[in-house]
Amino acid sequence: MVAVTFLLVSCLVAVCIAQPARPNPPETFFADVFVEIHDSDHPVFGRGFFAQDATLGHRVESGTFEDNTTLTGIALYDKGFEYIYRSAPGSSPSCQVRALNGTIPKYWGWVASATYEGTRPDPYIHTTLNIWRYRPGAGFEFELGVGQTTPNVPVLSNLYQTSTDTLTYFNQFFAVTPNAGNFTVPSICLQ
Repeated sequence: MVAVTFLLVSCLVAVCIAQPARPNPPETFFADVFVEIHDSDHPVFGRGFFAQDATLGHRVESGTFEDNTTLTGIALYDKGFEYIYRSAPGSSPSCQVRALNGTIPKYWGWVASATYEGTRPDPYIHTTLNIWRYRPGAGFEFELGVGQTTPNVPVLSNLYQTSTDTLTYFNQFFAVTPNAGNFTVPSICLQ
């Protein structure tokens, strides 16, 4: 009887602390975001959107920060170029153009190698998140927080680097094909 009771209790404990399902966020999405960037000087806060159309090979990350600086990165893998647009008060807009090779990398591809870190209460959105972390090398980490009942909907992501940490809150996350207008390259980048 003692062995049966011990086995039953062991099974219940294993179920209670079992790892949740691994997140599998969609690779095609549109998201409204809030971004915090922490470096050695001071934190910077901004709002914007991220979007990706994995079928077309298009990705955009765009944000406007506290000082009204706007940064937009548009990667068009089907065209073979990435455009980094910057606009700031008191200066002329600028754009850097870089060549891209290959196909668009999976935005969430690293999650397949992530380790479940447990739960953490989030002070901003007042909920408990399941935390997944991937450490590909020294001084570099990815972190994903998802709701306990919505594992495929990102709530936050962190990119920890040696000198900079970038925290992104996904205020709204939609598993939809983004509007093509989100990937429009600013005219200054095409000159």
